[in-house]
Amino acid sequence: MLSLLLPQLLLLLLTTLQAGNSARCDPKMDFRMDQPEHLSAPKGGTVHINFTFYYCGALAKDPRVSIALKRTHFHGEVIYNSTRHFVHEDYKDRIILNLPEGQKSGFLQILNLQEEDENMYFCRVQLKTQRFGLQVWQSILGTKLTINLGLQTTARTVARGSLQNTEEKYENIGIKRQQTDPKLDPKDEAQDNGGILYASLTLSSSSSPAAHPPLPKKSPQEETLYSILKA
Repeated sequence: MLSLLLPQLLLLLLTTLQAGNSARCDPKMDFRMDQPEHLSAPKGGTVHINFTFYYCGALAKDPRVSIALKRTHFHGEVIYNSTRHFVHEDYKDRIILNLPEGQKSGFLQILNLQEEDENMYFCRVQLKTQRFGLQVWQSILGTKLTINLGLQTTARTVARGSLQNTEEKYENIGIKRQQTDPKLDPKDEAQDNGGILYASLTLSSSSSPAAHPPLPKKSPQEETLYSILKA
């Protein structure tokens, strides 16, 4: 007699446990959508808004999972809807959904980012469960997308490169000036004075490697070296 009742008791216990688990399933608490709070990407680049949605209970045979994306605030306008094949004009041909069938995690990809795309974005999911029927829920906090403008950074890089080239040019000039042999001052050519030749050599004491060429007049920093040669 006991052997006949045992299978029925086990079946009753299993049914009770399943009912208890279903009773603890609360769509207001157990249905949620997670996504990153903040993302940043360069202008002209691409961003992936990752999301994961959670629910309790079993899905219907035809769950009809649909993903949508809103912008600006929680009740903002819809800019993408997967089941309606809708894409807002501002994002035409720039939003792609990646959600493998039967999975709870995926991402929405926005291509060719523009400065105007900097905004708040909220992922929303819609699906059908066996117990609660059609349910819709979305992220509360959303994702703040920041667009990085790389133009200013590029300009600063070019400026530093130009400055470096200028410094190298002046440095090369300085090296050439240092390697140049001293020349006789054209206006102080050798003169014949009773069998004694006078020659003068002008030396510059300037310490700057990129100093300007000497002016016709002697500067206070120049010294004249005289040598006496007998014919």
